[in-house]
Amino acid sequence: MAPPGRARLAFGLALVLLPLLAGCRTSFVRRGVERRLERKLAEFLGPAEKYRVRIQDTRDRELVLGRAHRVDITGTGIHAKRQFRIEALRLAFIDLRYEQGDTELVSVRRSDLEVEFTDKALNEYLQATFARYNPEVRFEPDAVYVRITYPFLGQPTVITARGRFHIQEGRKLLFDAETADVSFLNQPGFAERFVEDRVNPLLDIERFDFPARLESVQVLQGRVRAYGTAALRKELD
Repeated sequence: MAPPGRARLAFGLALVLLPLLAGCRTSFVRRGVERRLERKLAEFLGPAEKYRVRIQDTRDRELVLGRAHRVDITGTGIHAKRQFRIEALRLAFIDLRYEQGDTELVSVRRSDLEVEFTDKALNEYLQATFARYNPEVRFEPDAVYVRITYPFLGQPTVITARGRFHIQEGRKLLFDAETADVSFLNQPGFAERFVEDRVNPLLDIERFDFPARLESVQVLQGRVRAYGTAALRKELD
């Protein structure tokens, strides 16, 4: 039998270490799920320079059952389905459910998505997918500038326009021209529609199957910040 003093010391150490050991176990389980989710994001969103996943407000037994109350995700340098570069992503899943085996994302009660991309990235995408009129865009605060080259009477003619974005069906960014400089069209409204018909949609995320629905956009200097939700297999009521 251990001396009373030694027994009291051992009991005291146990009281101190027990919360620490429980915390380590929780950290171990949570970090394992976070790492599996990080690997899954490359398939779900596309490869990236970096993903970071943090699970909040969730106990171990819930994680084992495939449930997380809140998951915060950040990403940088994402190549959406290897076709379009997204500079930064912030995504929050509320009440996420997943299949434990390979961390298959199943459903979510709510998601909040924010992405940023540059005019350079959009120009590279347009050159690769929509090169007929050699379109170029430039972003300035609250304004989108578009430049195309149109063959008129056998000569390449530069046409410029200024306008804004609007979202169609949560999946497309359309250009609404407010002013346009088309030398061979001088009727009000026709020049603007002429440009719109030749560049829209400027961005169609259905083409590279990016799982998002956009709700609003903010045009900044050289970049766009878009807000919306992530589209999973289904959403909970």
